[in-house]
Amino acid sequence: MIALVLAGLGWAVWKGKVHRQQLLPLLLGLAGVFLAARGSILIGVAAIAVAVTWYRGLSWRLFGTGAKQSEQYGIDKARFLLGVSRFDTAEQIRSRHRALITQNHPDTGGSAERARELNEARDLLLSDLESKSR
Repeated sequence: MIALVLAGLGWAVWKGKVHRQQLLPLLLGLAGVFLAARGSILIGVAAIAVAVTWYRGLSWRLFGTGAKQSEQYGIDKARFLLGVSRFDTAEQIRSRHRALITQNHPDTGGSAERARELNEARDLLLSDLESKSR
């Protein structure tokens, strides 16, 4: 039975359903269930409570919550699109944007959609840098 549970957790990590950091709280929760089923109800329930709290805390830190998560996702997507890092300056972002827009502009055979995405990515990253510098 234990081998089956461990195999299931290994599969979940391999498929990306569970992060490695989440394994310890999951195993603690499973140990709590096992202890509660074997008669140590107080210790088992306490272990389950600790595991749930630990797991939820990790989930909030790993995946973020609400608007902050979607805002960060947009910024990360913009960085990926322009090929810049979070350490790049405004001038480096503008330079990278210029290089990409010359390749992807509709007048030079690129698509209007791609040019719009590049412009939005530049604007988002520059506004993010500006808000952080205040």
